[in-house]
Amino acid sequence: MTLGILVCTLWPFNPFPPNRVSWLEQTNGIRFSGRGVVLSKAHSGPPSGDTSCSLELWIKPAQTDSVSTILDIYEPDDPWRFLVRQYHVGLIVSRDVPNPRGRPVRFKMDVDDGFQSGQLSFITIVSGQNGTSVYFDGKLRKFAPHFQISFDDLSGQLVLGSSTVQSNAWSGEIHGLAFYSGELTPEEVAEDYRDWTMGEAVNVARPNLTIAKYLFRERAGNIVHDQGIGQKDLFIPKTYQVPHHSFLTPPWREFDLSWEYFWDVLRNILGFMPLGFLLCALLSRSPQSHHAILYSMLFGGALSLSIEILQAYIPQRGSGMSDVISNTLGTALGALLVRSMVQWKISLRIRRSRVT
Repeated sequence: MTLGILVCTLWPFNPFPPNRVSWLEQTNGIRFSGRGVVLSKAHSGPPSGDTSCSLELWIKPAQTDSVSTILDIYEPDDPWRFLVRQYHVGLIVSRDVPNPRGRPVRFKMDVDDGFQSGQLSFITIVSGQNGTSVYFDGKLRKFAPHFQISFDDLSGQLVLGSSTVQSNAWSGEIHGLAFYSGELTPEEVAEDYRDWTMGEAVNVARPNLTIAKYLFRERAGNIVHDQGIGQKDLFIPKTYQVPHHSFLTPPWREFDLSWEYFWDVLRNILGFMPLGFLLCALLSRSPQSHHAILYSMLFGGALSLSIEILQAYIPQRGSGMSDVISNTLGTALGALLVRSMVQWKISLRIRRSRVT
């Protein structure tokens, strides 16, 4: 049982899997085929203090039945500083804000629909003091007055196609990406949509506001050149990597109020119940049978902790304490099931002996 759990949780043990990113042949852009990542080498400088920004993203999702990270901005003090994720046919934009204790609190904006599998979507996110607007193909899809993004949220290390701390790979194509240090007007949003889709986005418009712009027109090599004033080129590594892989992430950082998170916890509990059942049954036959549940829990917790430590060196896996807690709970439930069966048999024998 232990060997089976190790194989299921660690296979294939490959710390250097291929990076599944390729250039498109017939048009400008790159394709993410499963485990793929593109990232910037350098971090940005000190905070600018700007309270408004805009982001343009021209993408084609390969599927609409999963949750994955399209774009991630990493800062050492907050790995989840800014995220753009695909949630099935919808979009989630989130940012972390430190509370008075210095612990980051996540705020997010959900756009229920907008994506269609295999179809291009031009997304524009405009944020300022009055709130944040999300446009799809030049048309306003949602406005959130209490959700703001500052330009400093976009100033860390840029990662495309995956999260910076865990394997959350996105599948699809990226045809364009741009960052601006101010708010685009609805007219400018519609104008940029026409320019990008008509193939006229080569000339950098609004040079004073365009911080970064990627046209993905190289079609070869491992560098995506920045056409903006930041000169923050992107790099396509040969092997898939999670730039700042998580290591025993605290459970409050992993918690997500979604069905995917619930089913993942349930699978971890059910997966370790047979181990607790068999181990407790074996220990119940020993002289130390009264400690069988405790020893089973300790073994299950130690095994789960070892797995999570090893998974920190596998890009395709995550390393978090939530799995350790749920696996230990599953081991305990399996052990309790054995002990309840043993106690039931003992009480049944006692009743039979009294009858006879």
